[in-house]
Amino acid sequence: MDLRIAGIARPPPVTIAAFGRDIQAHPGESVAAALIAAGQWRFGEGEDPARPRTAFCMMGVCQQCLLRVDGRLVQACLTPIVAGQVVTPA
Repeated sequence: MDLRIAGIARPPPVTIAAFGRDIQAHPGESVAAALIAAGQWRFGEGEDPARPRTAFCMMGVCQQCLLRVDGRLVQACLTPIVAGQVVTPA
């Protein structure tokens, strides 16, 4: 299921590996947006298992979207998609 808005011009999709599966994403969109569009809402576990981490503010303020991209700790909402990225929980 793709949650992206239809009819918007985008670059051709590339593949990233995220949470053990391949995801199609468009260069230039954020890692957070690509994951959500692919149906991956849970980004990691917080201190309370009933409140998992996910994208919240989508502008780099809250740091709830921390993930590892190619081994580096990043904010997913501020990190652009690049072909071949490997995304894992923080």
